[in-house]
Amino acid sequence: MMPGKATIRTEALKRRQALGAEIRQEKSTEILKNIIAWPQFQTSRTIMTYLNYREEVETTGIAREILRQGKRLLVPLCLPEKTELIACEIRDLSQDVRPGLLGIPEPSSERLRPVAPEEIDLVLVPGIAFDCEGHRIGYGKGYYDRFLPRLRKDAVVIGLAFACQVVDKIEAEEHDYPVSWLVTEKGIISCKKHFN
Repeated sequence: MMPGKATIRTEALKRRQALGAEIRQEKSTEILKNIIAWPQFQTSRTIMTYLNYREEVETTGIAREILRQGKRLLVPLCLPEKTELIACEIRDLSQDVRPGLLGIPEPSSERLRPVAPEEIDLVLVPGIAFDCEGHRIGYGKGYYDRFLPRLRKDAVVIGLAFACQVVDKIEAEEHDYPVSWLVTEKGIISCKKHFN
């Protein structure tokens, strides 16, 4: 019998936490290199990335690289009262971002620049666990599952994870939105072949 989402979430969190800060940073650097060298990243002009929280794959370097290359950087703003996610443009990481809900970095309310999902070329998505078919387990609120279907059909959705977060199989539910690619420190996995 396949383990349920709660069990997978708990076990993947334990594995991620067990890496330790130094190892997570090393692996995050490898993930950054994989992303930056990837043609999908290079040709994208408007890129949305989460800003990492706790033991997630570190994305500050990716955000800086997006800005350095003159691309448009978007960061999610979570609206808990609606369980909704809004993409907001960030022009300066030091001025446009502040700790938000639960301390998660998000766009500053004084500098909100909402962007329509249809304008986004590429989205980097966090998760606690992923499988190679693109299914993911997040924190259980469904923010990304509601946001991602609003993207253009040709937008690229990438899950970022450490290899220890990749599991054999996640039982997807109807509302779950899969990623089309998964990037770990070991490389890039195409999940698109599993889409209808």
